[in-house]
Amino acid sequence: MKGKGKSADKRPVEAVLQQHTDSLMSIPGVVGTAVGEWEGKPCISVFVVKKTPRLLRQLPSALEGYPVRVHETGEIKALDRRS
Repeated sequence: MKGKGKSADKRPVEAVLQQHTDSLMSIPGVVGTAVGEWEGKPCISVFVVKKTPRLLRQLPSALEGYPVRVHETGEIKALDRRS
């Protein structure tokens, strides 16, 4: 259609994240993913135990036009609900 840019053709960020989460989580050191915001626009957030040059080389800088932002969180563990 006339007047529509590439952004109009993009899939929703949630759908992109859902499609790519399994492959991102299979990378050693990745502990989570989420939809985030960067510079006022949606992005893919990837949470890692520790940012290392090797790990950063394994992660894409963008997925389907959405920037990938890497956040160092340390290890993420579920809380024991019994306590």
